[in-house]
Formats: sequence, C-alpha cells, structure tokens
Amino acid sequence: MDLVGPKYLAGGFRFYILDIIDTENHYAGVYPLKDKSSKSIAGALIDFWATYSMPDYLQIDNELSFRGSNRYPRSLGLVLRLALSLGITPIFIPPAEPWRNGIIEKFNHNMLKYFFSTQRFSTLNDIEQKAREFSGFHNQNHRYSSQGGKTPNMLVDKSNIYKLTKRINLDKPIPLEEGKIIFIRFIRSDNVLKILNSKFRL
Repeated sequence: MDLVGPKYLAGGFRFYILDIIDTENHYAGVYPLKDKSSKSIAGALIDFWATYSMPDYLQIDNELSFRGSNRYPRSLGLVLRLALSLGITPIFIPPAEPWRNGIIEKFNHNMLKYFFSTQRFSTLNDIEQKAREFSGFHNQNHRYSSQGGKTPNMLVDKSNIYKLTKRINLDKPIPLEEGKIIFIRFIRSDNVLKILNSKFRL
C-alpha cells in the first residue's frame, strides 16, 4: 500500500490517491481520497478487503497517516488498529527507502502514466469512477513478465480468498487484544533505534 499526492483538479481541488496491490499476483485497487486522513485510508482498505481479500501482511512506508500521530507517538493509529484487529500484520519498511516497496512504487508510476496523465477529471466522484474502471482493466488485462505473461485475475487463487465480511464502524474505537507489528530498520553507528517517532538507544 502506498499514498500518492497531493494531486490537483482544475480549480485547485487537492486530493490523494491510495494504491493497494497484492504482491503475489499484482491484483490492485486505486482509491482517490479527498484527504490523507487515517479514516479515509482505513475506509479504502475496508473496501479493498471486502471486494477482493484480506492479506496476512500489510507492507507500508512510514507515512504519518499509516502509523498514528506525532502528538501521541507511542499510540497506534486507526490504520494500525484496523489491520491488527483483523489479524493482519503491518510491516514498516525503513524510512526514506522507497525501493523496499518496489512493487507498489512501480505500480504508482504506471498508474500516474497510464491513468492520471491520460485523462481529464472534473470532480472527485469522476476520478473515483474512472479509478475503478482503471483498476478493473488492469486486473483483467495487464500481463506481467514476472508472472509468465499472466494477468492478475488469472493468478487469483479463489481457494485462498478471505473477504472482509464484518461491518466496521470507523467512528467507534477499535478494541485490540493482541497483534504484531514488524519494523525493518537499519541501525547506524549511533546505535539508536527509531520506531513510531520514539528513539531507543541500544
């Protein structure tokens, strides 16, 4: 998962695009968002997991909206609580190392090149509709050489699909009992580990 933007429509309307992709088969979803709040991102994740499938892991960068808040650096934000409540393990790649998320970064590039840069959009609703069409076309028609020339839809294993079926109210606190978060970090010579805006000396 990765966030692209901000982008702008005519008149200066600002929005963001959340891209989500299954690294096993490149099945993807493109979600234009009015802002990059954790609630908007969580809503897009719920839609993707309900219409496609829930993953075992959610690999993300260190975008503030993904992790929580600077005001409460050791608290878990809405996106993390949502994933953990569903048994999904978030994986944070090292800060400022986007190549660790190579598959989604490549998809971001293609999305901007073949979708965003080739059409005109009038409203957020317009871009949302066209983003759904682009996602469907990509999943049905885009053939990846790394997948032997097969499309994402051809590689979807229906026996391994676990759609989100429960209703989740994002206006209410999401309770947590247990869960695991993975942080991939490079420890430099100062022996300081940085996690969720907190520093730990090793």
